[in-house]
Amino acid sequence: MFWTRLESWSSPGVPDLHGILDGHAFWLELKVHRLNSLNKIALRPHQIAWQIRYSGYSGNVWNLVSHPSSSTINIFHGSRAMELTEKKIKDDPLIPDWSSGIPYDWEGAVNHILSSSSPLAKERGV
Repeated sequence: MFWTRLESWSSPGVPDLHGILDGHAFWLELKVHRLNSLNKIALRPHQIAWQIRYSGYSGNVWNLVSHPSSSTINIFHGSRAMELTEKKIKDDPLIPDWSSGIPYDWEGAVNHILSSSSPLAKERGV
């Protein structure tokens, strides 16, 4: 696995990490959600726009969200960026595409990312 950490102040909206393994590239936006309920993720407008646009081209972009109060890491596909920023009621939290508790299953997270294509790619049969 090869990782590149980006400082996105030079290009607003670009995710924090770029990863590649066996020719499969992807982007990760890193977030920490400190509220008890995982009902909204704080993405900035540039981040939402970038993820929606990139996903629209069948790009592989994800949000990796640490949730300390539940001791989980959660992964949400970038095509869901708008949904993630809409406040849900407490009893209706966001459902991640993949999740792991402690000890974190990092291999499982990478496997999920690499084996999943964007919803648009599935729709197009890519």
